[in-house]
Amino acid sequence: MNQNSLKIILILTSAIQTVLWVAGLILANVKLVISALIIIVAILPLVYVHRNDISEMFQRDSNKIVEDERTQLINDKSSTLTLGVLIGTIIYVGLIIVSLRNVYPQFLFTGYTLLITALFGLVIFIISSSYYKRRY
Repeated sequence: MNQNSLKIILILTSAIQTVLWVAGLILANVKLVISALIIIVAILPLVYVHRNDISEMFQRDSNKIVEDERTQLINDKSSTLTLGVLIGTIIYVGLIIVSLRNVYPQFLFTGYTLLITALFGLVIFIISSSYYKRRY
């Protein structure tokens, strides 16, 4: 399979999957969302096999430098800061909601959900950081 046909297949499946997601969410139809998930699962082996070709497939000019070490460092620092601010905000809002449980008991589940989500994000961050520190 050449790169041009692979590019067309990836763009079409991405468009179909996006339409199914949006239609499923707007119409509250879980069958459309599940079909979008099935398309994702079906296309993943193809993406995995051609994972090295995908970056050059969607670039306009192959001679142009798209990313250098400085750009990677800036992206790393900004994503770490973004994750820290997001997790901190989720914890802060979750604690406020849980502390107001006597006034607004209907939001107690939401507060616990936010705290568990922040904990899950923190665990994923710690695991991925330790993995990449050992790898590099």
